[in-house]
Amino acid sequence: MGKNRRSSVQRYHDRVAGRYDDSYNDDYWKWHDALTWDYLKPFLPSNLRTKIVDLGCGTGKWTAKIAKSGYHVTGIDISTKMLNQTLRKLEGVGPNNRSDTMQADLCDLSKIPGQTFEMAIALGDPIGCTKDPRRALREIRRILTQDGVLVATFDNRLAAIDFYLSRNDANEVARFLRDGKTHWLTRDSSEQFPIQTYAPTELRRLLENAGFEILDLVGKTVLPMRHHRHLLNTPSVRRRWAKIEKSLCRDTAAIGRASHLQIACRVITG
Repeated sequence: MGKNRRSSVQRYHDRVAGRYDDSYNDDYWKWHDALTWDYLKPFLPSNLRTKIVDLGCGTGKWTAKIAKSGYHVTGIDISTKMLNQTLRKLEGVGPNNRSDTMQADLCDLSKIPGQTFEMAIALGDPIGCTKDPRRALREIRRILTQDGVLVATFDNRLAAIDFYLSRNDANEVARFLRDGKTHWLTRDSSEQFPIQTYAPTELRRLLENAGFEILDLVGKTVLPMRHHRHLLNTPSVRRRWAKIEKSLCRDTAAIGRASHLQIACRVITG
């Protein structure tokens, strides 16, 4: 695929694939990822023969982690260079690894037959980064089995207000609150892919309208530890802050503070 035909999200992720993990390798992200895993684990199927798809898998952090637990995972991403990183991680899973990868746009999963996967994860906000999140959700629902489960994260619109206030433009704040559209803040305008943000109640409606039943919704993270990384310098301290975080993450008022929303939902059948 030539450069001119690649989307902005492809161009950006192709360029940063080789160093992407380095940007998320500090005490804050260790804490953040441990929370993500704790919120995800209750929805993992008990049957290891279950097929799971990791949508927008990036460099395969979650693909490999779930594969190490014994599941058959298919990592899907729009960036082939990101998928190369995923394949390297899968090589370290072991000889019994059954996982694989596929290049695709989440808005077009036509290469996958309907009802192929019992579970889908979409962590790192990939659905909101598509050109049409509603269409992506229709595609995801199609490839999930009856009662299939989706666990996904989305950017929280309410948490982005401070950024827009700093630009001192009331019209822009009003526009953002109305439509929730922003873009990835990279300097190269050709790589500034769109991001659709959602307030918590709006996210619930989005998934329900797409044919899902909401099972869980957490704010991640309510505590602004991204700005207080020095407080997370040892495992024992990270666990203490995680306990406080978990006491807040499902509080309907506190969720509005969180930078991201992690939602679990199930396909409604019938």
